[in-house]
Amino acid sequence: MFSRFIKYINDHEDWLMGRVLEYAQNRDYTKYTSTLKEAWRLSISGFSESLVEAILARGEDMELCPDEDYSQDPAAQFGIIEAHRHRKRGVRLDMFLGLMKYYHQSYQDLVQESDFPLSEQRRYSNLINRFFDRVEIGFCNTWAASEQDQLVVELQVKNREMTNEKNKYLTIFESLSMPVFIVDKAGKIENMNHAAANLLDSGTLPGAKYYNDKESRSFAEEFPWLADLYEGFVQSDEPHFSYEKSLDAGDRYFHLLCSRSLDISGKFSGTIVILKDITNRKKLEKELEKYATTDPLTGAKNRRSFLQSFEQELTRAHRYGHHLALLLMDIDHFKAINDTHGHDVGDKVLKRLVEESLGMLRESDLFGRWGGEEFIVLLPETERHRASTVAEKLRGHLAGTELATDLGAAVKYTVSIGLTVVTDKNAEIDDIVKKADKALYLAKKQGRNRVVLL
Repeated sequence: MFSRFIKYINDHEDWLMGRVLEYAQNRDYTKYTSTLKEAWRLSISGFSESLVEAILARGEDMELCPDEDYSQDPAAQFGIIEAHRHRKRGVRLDMFLGLMKYYHQSYQDLVQESDFPLSEQRRYSNLINRFFDRVEIGFCNTWAASEQDQLVVELQVKNREMTNEKNKYLTIFESLSMPVFIVDKAGKIENMNHAAANLLDSGTLPGAKYYNDKESRSFAEEFPWLADLYEGFVQSDEPHFSYEKSLDAGDRYFHLLCSRSLDISGKFSGTIVILKDITNRKKLEKELEKYATTDPLTGAKNRRSFLQSFEQELTRAHRYGHHLALLLMDIDHFKAINDTHGHDVGDKVLKRLVEESLGMLRESDLFGRWGGEEFIVLLPETERHRASTVAEKLRGHLAGTELATDLGAAVKYTVSIGLTVVTDKNAEIDDIVKKADKALYLAKKQGRNRVVLL
């Protein structure tokens, strides 16, 4: 008989929650209520479940009788439970009854705004009236039956519990390793944990901000280098904001995370800011990136990294119609250097070659270790004549370098270079490398210490 009405109540939990919250905000009850949406949802759920239980138990027989035993009534039982719960929290009788009137009104509003026939609306409205009457009777009977001394004891116990709960969460807040700031609507730092205080003053003690009445500065004043990011978040509608910011010319890095307070009551509408020093992490990332992209011995790009950059430059050259040149360079008689002077000296030769080569090349040029004693060079936006000039200068310069060993020996070396210039817009990397490799083979075949252009 009431299945449609019961389903309608259960399907409109969010609507009821929004309506009663609106009433509570307009009448200032939210100053004393929970800030979290889930608490309001549970309160509506409690009323709705009790209403449905009462309807299923009594049907339309919800009228009041002078001799009724309300201790057996599900609606009154709900009021009794709520009386115990709210009395321990220090809620006054008039305060609870006042807010409950707006819960009552919200359920009535739901019925009035439904599409049920008018006759059904009247029946459902009467059921809601009698349900809330029964809840109120159970609540008032329980409240009035309590002795004053019992109320004092209950409040004392509850106060100790709340104090312990406050201390528990304050301890957790202070123990967090991440710096956390609580910033109010005006931008003032309302509270900060120990890690956050240490960002500003390394000598602070845990709880110093909470127990100190010293006037707070604004977050923007304490961190002017983050002011624009913080203000941008405050002015936006985003619930969260995350950004990594470098400081001191990249010597320090911080991760900024801003979140709006999850307070649907409107009492606490500030911002929670987490500011974590991630300098060590960023340095590690850079080191890992370096290891992943460079040759560990010489510091030149490794083959994988060089090919990735080569692909990007080739795409750019094709798009804008630029020429580019590729050089393959091999140290002549490198095995003899290792055999005569040892592998340590051979490693020094490799490193010295890279240093000297990079010193002669442009910043935009790419230089990589192709494998063993073979190196590869890409010259973007370089035509045939300039490519030949660069290759010859590189060859001549390296031939003139000399490396002294620990034993006083002077080690000289030469290089053979294979060169090709890319003019074909359809050229692919494999074909370009093969052509340069063929030129290198010819340079070696023709006597080494020379450049061959194909």
